[in-house]
Amino acid sequence: MADQKLFSEHIYDIKFQEEFKKHWHSQGDFKSANLEIISKPFKVCKISNFLRDEILENLKSELERHDYIRKVLDLYQFEKTEDLHHFTDKYIQMLNRSFWKDLISWMSRNTNIELNGKVLMSSARYRNTDRLLCHDDNMIDRRIAYILYLTDDWSEEDGGALDLFDTDEEGSPRKVVKSLIPEYNSLVFFEVVENSYHQVAEVLAHDKCRWSINGWFHGPLKKDFRKSPRHEPAKTFLEPSSTKVNLHSWVSNDYLEPSIMDQIQEDVEISSYTFLKNFLKESVYQQIANDLTSQDISWRMIGPPDIRHYEIADEQTLPKLLRDFCDLFKSISFFQLLKKYTGLDLVPEKTKRPKMTLELQRWSSGCYTLLYDKSLLKDTSDESTRALTSDFSTSEVNPDTNKTRRELKRERTDDASPANSSDKRKIARYHNRQSDVGMRSNKHEHSVNVDETSSSSDEMLSHSDTLDNDNEDDSVSENGEFLLDVIIQFHTQDAKGTPKTEDTIDFVDPDAQEGILIQIPMQDNHLCLVYRSVMICRLHKYLNHFYDGYSYTFLCTYYE
Repeated sequence: MADQKLFSEHIYDIKFQEEFKKHWHSQGDFKSANLEIISKPFKVCKISNFLRDEILENLKSELERHDYIRKVLDLYQFEKTEDLHHFTDKYIQMLNRSFWKDLISWMSRNTNIELNGKVLMSSARYRNTDRLLCHDDNMIDRRIAYILYLTDDWSEEDGGALDLFDTDEEGSPRKVVKSLIPEYNSLVFFEVVENSYHQVAEVLAHDKCRWSINGWFHGPLKKDFRKSPRHEPAKTFLEPSSTKVNLHSWVSNDYLEPSIMDQIQEDVEISSYTFLKNFLKESVYQQIANDLTSQDISWRMIGPPDIRHYEIADEQTLPKLLRDFCDLFKSISFFQLLKKYTGLDLVPEKTKRPKMTLELQRWSSGCYTLLYDKSLLKDTSDESTRALTSDFSTSEVNPDTNKTRRELKRERTDDASPANSSDKRKIARYHNRQSDVGMRSNKHEHSVNVDETSSSSDEMLSHSDTLDNDNEDDSVSENGEFLLDVIIQFHTQDAKGTPKTEDTIDFVDPDAQEGILIQIPMQDNHLCLVYRSVMICRLHKYLNHFYDGYSYTFLCTYYE
């Protein structure tokens, strides 16, 4: 092998290679001084003491002289270099040359995985709160993924583990079943297969970074390669309850005034959304907020984690006031109110059967949703409406994560510009019942409190940027179904009244590079109405380990 001074002696040893080959092709686990093979949930190998010590130190010194570009998307947050193939440093070139000329043949010969001579290699740094969430690397011609760890003295308490997920009977990722703590100068690699779901857990260390060189060995796709279909389980639809509810017992009086309801409808028709401040009566809101912290409520984490990771409540375990609150949104009275707010056909008639779903979500550190291409979902819902059973969840969404979705999210890891470089943020405007509602000077303007929605008035979205957005029109043309999201949030502030996060709930066109259409601030007791195409994703960004306690999102989706 060329550049034999680069790798440690045991890499070249025939007995070591025979030992590797024997256990790589077996069904069990194996561990020795410099070799570990994990068989489940998918085959992973770790070779310890991979490079010679003096080589590694020189390599690190060269990497420190190069720029690391910050990368931020829903799926990840970290720093990375350009492809190391372009670097001219002595030891970086040596590493590239050894991987291309020698390690490719080593891998192909000992794993029996056919490779084509292409290797991608870059360096990544994960600092405090950085992460790379659940994904499978399964894109185009990637055959073997690898990570060479450069960080010394890393412990489990520092976070940043390489987490491996098992899968359910449909091939969807389920939960972390194995975690590999970064080990200095170890090479970890695995075959990219249908079930190779993994993540880099959030880094918790404050004074050091998780540093690595990583990439893929490429090759032809397997002839028998195919992704198993991922189905969207049936939703539990509810028709409006015939029970009449006294809205004045729940809703602030101003929002039940005919003139204000007309104004809200006009705003929704213009912008497809509205944000109503102090929507619930303050006393009612506080009682609900208190009941949400009840220890009697049963919560369940839902996934799959390559799509979402948060908790939902079991309706049967809710205190009475919370059950009554749910019944409010199911009632014909509230359907009628939403019709007045939006003009949508949400009142049953001979040929019209409006329906809805609802979910009470609990959010804490580590929770998130991710973008995905909804056109790839294979809907198995029963068209008939069924009664709500044990909880709000319709069941776990299992969309297909094939090439299109990978291109939307993962391929952008290689882009030169971070995703948070958009020219303008789209901030939801809201009505203030105490001052703004009914006092517009121009019927085509929303009243906006800049201090509560954005640090700069330049970040506000003009009306022409909403329904006239070309990206939204494109997605709408592909699927004609629309729906109405209704959102109320609780406990979004800490004990001092400070927002727990500055992030927003985003409505995103996943087919567009800069596809954020609307951003909803995290604020208590605001009713948010968003009328959207089913192809638009609702994105709730990852909550890092600094997030304090719990917040709650009550989400209802209405269909005409």
